[in-house]
Amino acid sequence: MLCSPKRSGNPGRATVRKGALPVVALFLAAACGAAAAPARGTAPQPRPITPLAAGLQTLLRSDALHPEDTGMAVLLLPEGRAIFEKSADRPLRPASTLKVLTSAAALALLKPEFVYETRLYADAPIDASGSLAGNLYVQGSGAPDLVGEAWWLMARRLAALGLKRVEGDLVADESYFDAVRRPPGWPPPVADSWYNAPVGALSCNFNVVTVRVEPSPLAGARPDLTLEPIASYFQVLNRATTGSQPTSIDVARGYSDGRNTLVVSGAIRKGGGAMTVHRSVEEPALYALHALREIARSEGIEIQGALRIGAVPDGAHELHRHESKPLASLVRDMNKNSNNFMAEALVKTLGAQFLGTPGTTSNGLEMIRNYLSSLGLDPDPAVLADGSGLSDQDRVPARLLAEVLARAHRDFEIGPELAASLPVGGADGTLEERFGGEASKRRVRAKTGRIAGALSLAGYVANRDDQILAFVILANRPRGSIDAVHRAMDRLVDEMAASRAADMENGSD
Repeated sequence: MLCSPKRSGNPGRATVRKGALPVVALFLAAACGAAAAPARGTAPQPRPITPLAAGLQTLLRSDALHPEDTGMAVLLLPEGRAIFEKSADRPLRPASTLKVLTSAAALALLKPEFVYETRLYADAPIDASGSLAGNLYVQGSGAPDLVGEAWWLMARRLAALGLKRVEGDLVADESYFDAVRRPPGWPPPVADSWYNAPVGALSCNFNVVTVRVEPSPLAGARPDLTLEPIASYFQVLNRATTGSQPTSIDVARGYSDGRNTLVVSGAIRKGGGAMTVHRSVEEPALYALHALREIARSEGIEIQGALRIGAVPDGAHELHRHESKPLASLVRDMNKNSNNFMAEALVKTLGAQFLGTPGTTSNGLEMIRNYLSSLGLDPDPAVLADGSGLSDQDRVPARLLAEVLARAHRDFEIGPELAASLPVGGADGTLEERFGGEASKRRVRAKTGRIAGALSLAGYVANRDDQILAFVILANRPRGSIDAVHRAMDRLVDEMAASRAADMENGSD
């Protein structure tokens, strides 16, 4: 099966079909303005320091930042002239700022209007009584936005077709991606946080379950638990109590014998507020099937057989195609919330679309490297293990990321979508609580990043003369607390926001 954009009717629609693999057409160099790129291997020339550069140089001496393992690059747009560089060519851990590269490549190669399709098939047509003899199949194409509402819409469509009973099994076809759930260098599955969610061609709710814990009105009683979007896929053990002590709840997710388990322990304060916890879920395709069966039951559809993994057979009867949001909206959701699962789904989609199914991380990363080459940028200094930046094996120079931001800004096909996907300082996403001051609020659009031993920030900032600067700050092995490093990075961006055009003109050494 292959998922590829149509070129007639609705351009960019992802379709799943059987047949030949697509041919990679590396037309990107002309489309992305590679001619404007500097020649590879050209060493940067020493330049007189500018007032802005002098101010940034001073701020980089912050005690919270490592003097050697902090890389920074600032480019003036649209021409991309370097304003400031510090260890800009040193490959460092980018953390989630790597999503800037993944976003730009996905938007450029797949196009902002690209959509995924999740297809429903059956062994036979629905008969007059509403019965389906045989199996019902759900074929995934990697859609990363199959949340509760999407499954409800699919169940509603089946009900509208007259389906009341499936006599066979409910089968998930997840063959569009390979079966490797996590890229190299990720935390192991036992790390059950939402940011570590596995990747699959058929998924549910970002492969995360939300557990809501509410105190009981009775002291000593078990608190009330609610699982969203569904509960049937989990074995839940509630060991928590309601009491007078401060709330201290732990929710542990395990996986054994083919089943996800949730153990809730600790105490929640009587009369206090509810507590919400997000946990990753193993075997995403089965999670999706449980969601569809549970929601279908609420629409009057009973599935009598088992839930299992399999392939859609030749000759199966197509019942429905469910479309995802357009890629531009998916990238926005990914970057505003720093969703690792969505980034990895995009990487595997690139691999499947251009290098054949099943989509793999390695093939998707090859397409991202090809994209860098098409921009006239050398991909060799970058070490890419994933598309989200969660892997501790990723290494990217600050200059390379800054150049991607600069070239995307000049590319009318994807530049507006990339900029709109980034959190806005003092307003939304992961920057809602940062850059709230008068000089910087809403003047910064940037992707944050944080893993063990690395914090980062990359995006755009408008200065007092409404000039746009692309910037990247990679703070590895920081010497201060997370808050201290954030303050140090924010001061650097504030300095750029407060600058004038004259501050970027050459001064004296």
